[in-house]
Order: sequence, then structure tokens, then C-alpha cells
Amino acid sequence: MKLPQEVIDYIQINEYADPYALALKKSPFSDVDMKVITRQIMGRKIARVKFPFLLETPQYLYPKKESLEQASSEQTAQFKSKLIEGKSFIDLTGGMGIDTYLLGKNFQSCMYVEPNTDLHSTTKMNFAELGFDQCDTFNGTCEAYLDWNSKKYDWAYIDPSRRIDGTRKTSIANYEPNIVSLKQKLNEVADNILIKLSPMQDISECVNVLENVHQIWVISVKNDVKELLLHLKNEYRSSPLISAVDLCDREELEFSHWFNERICEIDFSTPKKYLYQPAAALIKSQLQDRHAEQLGLEKLHSNTQLFTSDKYADKYFGKVFLIKENIKLNKKNLKKALPQMKANIVTKNFPLNPTQIAQRYKLKEGGKEFLIAYTDFEGNKWISICNRVN
Repeated sequence: MKLPQEVIDYIQINEYADPYALALKKSPFSDVDMKVITRQIMGRKIARVKFPFLLETPQYLYPKKESLEQASSEQTAQFKSKLIEGKSFIDLTGGMGIDTYLLGKNFQSCMYVEPNTDLHSTTKMNFAELGFDQCDTFNGTCEAYLDWNSKKYDWAYIDPSRRIDGTRKTSIANYEPNIVSLKQKLNEVADNILIKLSPMQDISECVNVLENVHQIWVISVKNDVKELLLHLKNEYRSSPLISAVDLCDREELEFSHWFNERICEIDFSTPKKYLYQPAAALIKSQLQDRHAEQLGLEKLHSNTQLFTSDKYADKYFGKVFLIKENIKLNKKNLKKALPQMKANIVTKNFPLNPTQIAQRYKLKEGGKEFLIAYTDFEGNKWISICNRVN
């Protein structure tokens, strides 16, 4: 259903209004229900943060909230679009079509597959509004399309559901559609397959079960891990390349190494001049030790994900702190080191968590200073008062 212009105008005028309060009012339009209007207002509210490019298309029809939440963000979809190229592309789990559009618009031909009839119909209309004319659609399941299809694509994309019967499933065999049982059919439909999985997924299980994994990306946005991407290809590779990536406002940070060689031995040390806290994507990809080794850093403890050095490593992928002083944890020392009794509290492999430290010693959280509590390789408990460097 294409909304009349007066309804679009009403939505834009009220786009910052509370949609729940508006839902209690009667629709000012006899032929458009208030539920439709509030859904569009809610959609625009989410789009401002998650996919702002859609706001440039006033006639875009936003689907239900569940589809908006499940869709990739514009930022992660744009990153994925840089990973793939060719003439033909298929999205086997289309949803509201964000990935289909942003990944597929540089291909000559595309296919969008979606089993939900209403969502399929809405997305098909939205593609027309976006001028995405090279994309055909299929209203059916991924499995039904794979059984029916005879075409070979350059790239296939699949984002299987991580919710089955209302519960989260993280085993690679428990996704819907089941990418393990579909391995052979996926290999037949495309030369290259890009799979998006939950950031909670065990990466080693993926490599062992799926086979022919050529590259892995652990994607975070502002240090919050959002997606795990796998590139499958019909060619043998003894060890995939694994990349930790963080998408920031100003830059894109990345560190890569071979999956089978990502774990390494590293020297240990007591704290020196600088402390280094690895980015979340490094931790998830288990690349933190390898990255630190390449920069000449030493680790504080095998279970303390902090590194140290006397010389500043400006290429570090994570947070860097300059130690002002090390103290014993008691109120007298804290009052002397932090006169305002205020700091950002970080704990790594330490008996107390940040909340417990704040409550026990009546510290306010925030400000410019950092209180970093941790254990070193000799079992010593350290409290370092630091300033952020990078």
C-alpha cells in the first residue's frame, strides 16, 4: 500500500512525537489506520540511528519492529558491500532488504528471497521506491528456492535466524535455515557464500563444521561486537584468514592473521609505563596476543587481557592508558590519588568488579581518570591510576 502524500506529510510533522501516545489517538485519515502511521513513525525513529539513508525516501514503508531489529545496520551492510563483487547476487534470507539493497546494488542482477508474504510485498514496493530495479524477488523459503533454482550466482548471502521457538540458539546446527544441512545446496547456488552469524557463535565450531571457510570477519561498531561473517568458497584452504574489524565514526580499524596461527606465546611482565586494553573484536577473534606480540608488548597475566610497555605503541588496536601511579586499594590511597573520588573503573582478572569497588570505596564513576584493577603473572593485585592516551 502506497501512502497518500498528506499521510506522509503528517508522519514527517510528527516523526519526533511519542508513537505510543499517538497510538491512543484517532487517525486523522479515514482510510489509513493509526497503527500504520505509528509504525512509520517508529520506523523513522529507528532508521535515524540504524539506517539513516532510508530517511531520504519519504515513501519507504517500514515493516514491523521485529524486522527492523533483525536487519543489519547501514554501517555494517556498507562494510559487507566492500567484501563482495561480481555480476549476480542472491540474498537467501531477505528480511526487510537492507543487506539485499546495499550489498546487491553494485551487481547487474540480484535475487531477494523472503517467506513472509507481507514482508515480501512491502520490501518489493520499497525496492521500487529506491530504484533497485535489477532485483527480482521470490516469496518462499530459502530451502524452497534452492530446490527450485537452476541458476548459478557469483555471490550468495545468508543471515540465518538466531531465534527458534523464542529462544536463542548459538550452535551452528541450530540456525534457521539450517546452514549445515544446506552446505551442498549452497555450494551449488553460488561460487562464493557470505554467512552472517551471531557474535556469540563459536568460531572454531564454524570452521570445523562448515569446511572451506576462506575468511572470517569479527565486526564491531564502536567496540561493540555486532556480527560474525564467514566467506565460504568451493576451494580448499588449510587455514582461513581471520580479521578483527571495528567500524568507528572517523576510521576503520582492522587486524588480520591466519586462523590456525592466531594463538601465540607471549612474554609476561609487571606493569610498565603504558597499559593496553584490546578491542572487543580482537578478544572475540582471539587475536589479542598475536597483535600485542607484533607491537612488542608484554602481557600482564594469561587471564588478564591487558598488555604493557615502556614505549608507546601508537598503532594499537584498542585503548591505551598512561599510568600515573600504582597504589594499594584503600580509601586513604584513593583519596590522595583521586581528590574528587571519581574515576572510570576497569577490572580485569580481579576479585572485585567495578560496581563493587565503587560501592565499597564510595567512588563516583566517570571523569577523565581511570582506575584499572588487575592481577599480574606473579599473582600480585595492582591498582593503576591512569589517563587515556589514544
